[in-house]
Amino acid sequence: MRSLNLFLSALLTPVDRLLSRLIGKGFGLKDVFTLINLAGGTAGIYLAFVGRPVDASWAVLLGFILGDSLDGYVARLTGHSNRFGSDFDTITDHLAQGIAPAFIVYAHLAPASLELGLAMAFLLISAGSVRHARNTAVSFDFKFCWKGLPRPIAAMLIFSLYNSRLVWRLPEAHWWLAGVTVAIAAGLLTDFPFVSHHGRRLQRWVVGIVLFAYVATIAQALVYRRFVWEFLFLSMTVYVFLGWIIMHPEERAEFRRSVRRWRDQLEDRTTPTTGPTTPKEPS
Repeated sequence: MRSLNLFLSALLTPVDRLLSRLIGKGFGLKDVFTLINLAGGTAGIYLAFVGRPVDASWAVLLGFILGDSLDGYVARLTGHSNRFGSDFDTITDHLAQGIAPAFIVYAHLAPASLELGLAMAFLLISAGSVRHARNTAVSFDFKFCWKGLPRPIAAMLIFSLYNSRLVWRLPEAHWWLAGVTVAIAAGLLTDFPFVSHHGRRLQRWVVGIVLFAYVATIAQALVYRRFVWEFLFLSMTVYVFLGWIIMHPEERAEFRRSVRRWRDQLEDRTTPTTGPTTPKEPS
């Protein structure tokens, strides 16, 4: 793996330097991948507008897989991590994994109930925006866990449920989906831990589950799409519970203390030692 990283670094670093010279102002190769993520979100909004929510979901997922999941890796390979790239990535995530899924929800629900579709879209955008503002005001950084349901995971849960043919066979399916949407919006604002790939070495079985879900979802999307959304839902459901299961008791206690400190800073009950920063969501 190290040899591959060295090879890719030697291959990509000249391209990154060329882009930096041509464009400058913090822009580099990493930001091209962020633009891919942005393109996926933009395409998703357009496709939702024209009544193609399933295609819109694929567009957002492609943007995530080909862009958002790679920009941080490319930044590390080229040694070109900077504040511009972090902020650009966070803003892009807000559109691609926060706003675009809300339009997809609207496109699914509007034929059954226009008011319900608008309400659920507004709820998701509101929850994502509040989360974004909170994390910008006071950064929360805890080892290998994020606080609250990450936006990419929330988006994948939405896609997996709303695009599932099995779910739409339920009686009054749009009301069931609206209920789940409320739960996902609430999850964005919770203080529960959700596992990330930063901070400490994860257990091998955790890494194995994550890699299997990632590769299997892509393989199904390319070869056999019949149950791809149902499998994605199962994968995301397992992920939701990993953050709490893999934590040791002392880590859980430390996490709760970190949450209390974060709340105190957010309410201005203490003085932050650093300026506002926006943490990167998991890729």
